[in-house]
Amino acid sequence: MAGDKGLSIGRAGLLGLGVGAPLVVGTQLWPKVESHPLLAVGLLFAYEAVLAVLAFVSAVSKELENRLAKRVADGTERLLLGRLTRYERRYRRYLVVRHSAGGVKGLTIQGARNPRLEDVFVDVSLRSSPLHQAQNVSLADAEQEVPDGERRSLQDILDHPGLRPLVVIGAPGTGKTTLLEHTTVVYARRRERRRAKRWLPVFVTLRDHVQQIVGGGVAGVGLTMADVARLPLSAAALGDAPAGWFEDHLENGRCVVLLDGLDEVADPHTRQRLVRWAETQAARYPDNRWVLTTRPQGYDAAPMDGAEVLVVRRFTPDQIRRFVHGWYGAVERLSGSRDTGAAAYASAADLIDRLRAQPSLYDLSSNPLLLTMLCNVHRYLGALPGTRAELYGQICQVLLWRRHQAKGLWEDADAGPTRETVLRELAYGMMVHRTRSLPVGGPLATDLLVPALARELPGVSADVFLTSVARTGLLVEREPGQFSFAHQTFQEYLAASHIHRNGMSHLLKQRISDAWWRESILLWSAANPPVQIIEACLELDTADALGLALDCYDEAQEKPHELGQRLEQLRLEALQSPADSPRRRMMTGATVARHLRQVVWLADGVLVSALPVNHDVYRLFSDAHPEFRPEGYEWERGPTRSQDANTIYGTTFLGIPPGAPEALVRWVNDVLDGSAVFRLPTWDEACDPAMRPLLPPACSLWSQPPRDWSNREPVCWAPEGVSHPWSVSLERVYERAVNGTIAIEDFDRSTGFPYQHTDPRFHDLLTDTAREVYRHGVPFDPVITFPSINISSSQALIRPSSPELLIELLTSLPNLVAEQARRLFGGHEPSSARGDRRLANSIAALGAEMVARGVGAEPEAADLLRVAAIALADRSGGIEVEATCRDIALGITTLQDRADGIIPAREVVLLVRA
Repeated sequence: MAGDKGLSIGRAGLLGLGVGAPLVVGTQLWPKVESHPLLAVGLLFAYEAVLAVLAFVSAVSKELENRLAKRVADGTERLLLGRLTRYERRYRRYLVVRHSAGGVKGLTIQGARNPRLEDVFVDVSLRSSPLHQAQNVSLADAEQEVPDGERRSLQDILDHPGLRPLVVIGAPGTGKTTLLEHTTVVYARRRERRRAKRWLPVFVTLRDHVQQIVGGGVAGVGLTMADVARLPLSAAALGDAPAGWFEDHLENGRCVVLLDGLDEVADPHTRQRLVRWAETQAARYPDNRWVLTTRPQGYDAAPMDGAEVLVVRRFTPDQIRRFVHGWYGAVERLSGSRDTGAAAYASAADLIDRLRAQPSLYDLSSNPLLLTMLCNVHRYLGALPGTRAELYGQICQVLLWRRHQAKGLWEDADAGPTRETVLRELAYGMMVHRTRSLPVGGPLATDLLVPALARELPGVSADVFLTSVARTGLLVEREPGQFSFAHQTFQEYLAASHIHRNGMSHLLKQRISDAWWRESILLWSAANPPVQIIEACLELDTADALGLALDCYDEAQEKPHELGQRLEQLRLEALQSPADSPRRRMMTGATVARHLRQVVWLADGVLVSALPVNHDVYRLFSDAHPEFRPEGYEWERGPTRSQDANTIYGTTFLGIPPGAPEALVRWVNDVLDGSAVFRLPTWDEACDPAMRPLLPPACSLWSQPPRDWSNREPVCWAPEGVSHPWSVSLERVYERAVNGTIAIEDFDRSTGFPYQHTDPRFHDLLTDTAREVYRHGVPFDPVITFPSINISSSQALIRPSSPELLIELLTSLPNLVAEQARRLFGGHEPSSARGDRRLANSIAALGAEMVARGVGAEPEAADLLRVAAIALADRSGGIEVEATCRDIALGITTLQDRADGIIPAREVVLLVRA
């Protein structure tokens, strides 16, 4: 009523101004109106036009005022309601509690209390990828190296400018849901920061709201993101959100919307409708952040327009280590046991060691879901690595149906055991046909899969079956219509399980010499007494068969004592036969193959032996190559200077001399006779963090030299914190030089070197070298000389020293001195330069002879050479000559300390699969 009254007054006022005012003015000025009628009419029309404009502006302003007032009132109401009810605080707290739980859904082996997500979360990181490449990611495929700049966390991407929706693609178990849940918790807890907006997280599990979002009716199509955000909160005891609360946050671009599990919607048409709905909502609320997760299978049929595709990366070896240690630390704290830190570290280290000893398990552990399963099985069953078959069975069941059952996807879960039966038969058939790939429409699928489906799952086509199993991650569609198992281990395990369940062990006896079936035979032996298989191996009597017999015995849970004694006695008898006998060679190959069968997967997919070369292998090698058998070595006790070698370093052979590593590799490949090929690790592989745990304490590793070295001879690589076995500090050189000077201080140029050697030629070399050192009549004083050539600092030889390197340095020295003289003096050579050249020649000649005789056997010669090299470095003044002389002094000192036992011999060999 008040509004109508105000409107009437306004209209009356306008009428008065439009009619009354012109009449009053016209009456007062009528003579002028009569004399100028056209001007009067024009002014009247202009006045009326201005008045009409003012009236319109007034009406618009009033309407705007009303609308603005309503918005301010609504916003104030929402703010007050939000503050008074503290809804946002309760909503954020609900998200933290709801998405902080840990554990693996569907895993039957896990503790009563699982670690919280924040205690074990390791960011797998993401990388951008073209859509066609993202379709190829699978459960346990090796990943190509990605530059550091392309490894990004989801939070970093969300916090930086850019409003494109994100689609996160990953194989089953790669941590997509975990990543979104962790992101939800982080943003729910985040306070306003200068460079990071306080986003309001909205987490939606798509499979739980399919009918509401894309239902058949108009209501489903018309649901907005705000409507969907409220759906999971109705049963959360939060109460109703203030009216328009979600709408306000979305319209003002304050939300990060996380849509999880597009792939868990089975129907492809429904998935397409979900994607279209997500596109519509992202366009309706464009200032928010949008993230959608899915498996690769099927996304290419319904991609999200304008979205950036990100692929979940696999765990690196360092991330595996961090996750395992974090998981065990959290579990031990929850258990309430004493000394949780030590117990957690020991258990985590044990699991990591066991994973490294089983390359197939280590490969699978790069998948977060499978790694969590491995942690649970190891913690609560202690089943690694002895019962690998049980572990693979757990993995297959979780992937096929237990995880779906725990998520409430009953349609997929009901047929889980039956699908496993079909897969076992399929895996066996693929092993028989020696294939890893199964085309859907090919004759192999018709012969293997169709009969099994007709018997176990009537009415299910091969295409539908393979596609449904591929959604679990156990199978992967490598190319359109062409499927294979996600990891070779699953095919080998399921084939062994099929043989076990159907009593077909006699078929394995026919395949003991076939490397294709080796892993299936071992997995079968883990669940069955392998006596028949071992007997068949002994009858075949080949190196591979005997190695398989030993491995089957090690793998078996039931180990008949008499059979074990028979195998060991057979091995020892064969190794005691003549070196050139076929029996000895056969068992040598079996012993080497058995030792090298355990391999570890490095970060770049390289397989390296999990155990360094041991006493047994090196003894067999040195029997064939006596030149590499160390002097004074007692095989029963180890090196005479290291009686405790066996107790501290296990069975590892320490102190493999220069020259032996290459010969050892050739010998290993020869005795294996092509069944496997090994090589020394490259320098980069030696530096891989995964290599360090394989080395015994304080040991170094023979490897190939760095790529930029001209000399391609093997070199020793020493881990950080371990003294290099072929180098010493320059302080040690100084100490040796002082002692050596005392030994020759009585040198008399008239009588020669005081050390009377039985070999006159060698004595002459000593005398000539000493004479050149003292040619100027000034006794050499290392206390004065060392500072002048900066040799007292804590430097070490850049390249590892060895007899071969020392010879290389000695040989190059005269040429360096001559080149320096030509560069400095041209054609004229002063007496000082001639003296340097003579001293360099004497050092080279004496050094070559001393190395040939053995540095340890000629200590006086070594002392003299070290003094001579330092004296030449002091006198020459050239950088190259000085550096070479310094390295010669270092090399001589290293070889002396090695010969005297001051530097322990701790070089080992770890072989890499070529």
